[in-house]
Amino acid sequence: MNIEYLNIMPEIANKYDIALEAGEKVVFTALLKTFGTEKDSVLGNNGSKFTLTNQRIIADNGLGTWTVDIAKDISECKKVEYKHLFGLIKGVYFSVNLNKEVAFHQGTRTLTGYHFYFDKEDTTMFEEITNNL
Repeated sequence: MNIEYLNIMPEIANKYDIALEAGEKVVFTALLKTFGTEKDSVLGNNGSKFTLTNQRIIADNGLGTWTVDIAKDISECKKVEYKHLFGLIKGVYFSVNLNKEVAFHQGTRTLTGYHFYFDKEDTTMFEEITNNL
């Protein structure tokens, strides 16, 4: 991935008050429709907060924060289009695959990626970012 693209993006307001590390800046934020594991086990519902910095992805479901280091942890990020209800309803999510398995829920569950579901406007903006990575 070309993470240098994130470094040249303009900084935006840190509206979810994420604690930033040295040299880190917020480049995209959104309220998620939902997010879950790579198998769509729900981790956060409508209103979960998503922040993309030039170094990390942070998703906050109100009970916990899920953080991924872009350079170290992500092996792939892609847009996925799907259909359900006999093909009548179309949807889009972004699949973020990790390069290692992560344990959560006190070590009783694991995941190897995330699915992020944005509203239509935020999907367009996030897609533009991922196309440049």
